[in-house]
Amino acid sequence: MLKTAILLVITSVVVAQAYENAFSRAAVRPDNVGSEGNLTAPNGKVSVHLGSIIKQGELHLFLNFHLGGREWGFDVGRAISAELLWSPDSKALAATISDTSPNGIYHLLIFQVGPRTVRKLDATRPVREAFGHPVVCAYPEPPNVAAVSWLNGSRRLLVAAQIVDHSVCDSFGTFKLYELDVPGLAVGKTYDQLQAKRLFGAQLGSFLQHARDVCVTDPKECQVPANHKPSAKGKP
Repeated sequence: MLKTAILLVITSVVVAQAYENAFSRAAVRPDNVGSEGNLTAPNGKVSVHLGSIIKQGELHLFLNFHLGGREWGFDVGRAISAELLWSPDSKALAATISDTSPNGIYHLLIFQVGPRTVRKLDATRPVREAFGHPVVCAYPEPPNVAAVSWLNGSRRLLVAAQIVDHSVCDSFGTFKLYELDVPGLAVGKTYDQLQAKRLFGAQLGSFLQHARDVCVTDPKECQVPANHKPSAKGKP
């Protein structure tokens, strides 16, 4: 009986962890939206309907914005483990989405909601360029790019760039945060992982909270052995 109770507790914890937000605690996952599928902005006047379409045999998430009696629709791909985050002023929606797996690779779309239209911005590239390739990898792999929290209404967005958490790159799972100026997609202030956890810890999702700090303080501890094998060149 005791073993059964312990198993049930462990199972409950695993299930709860599986449904934690990966990057932003404040974001909403599509599977947590009500049965009607509407995610309403903080002002209560704008909403986006989460629907689906079939494209090339795959199920895609379709965002349909309702604004002033008109609708704007966007196919955002497979959107595995997507996270949606309205800005406090209801003028923008950040969508963190993956087309491959729950681990990544994630990219970031921002939908700017104006009085009469909705504009889609892809914020992935400038953040990836700012992050670069800081560690040794078995092959070139872009980082996850994800929204964490809005700053200053919808003007600035706190964005994470995270080395995908599998053993392709050294220090896998570690990250940096960037302040992104949304209108110009310009990357501003940067926070390393230790700063990010200290300043924004309460806003970080589980992927970022659990990132190993030893990889920042002692990077050699987080090297992937296969990435540092002696070259076979010159061996007899």
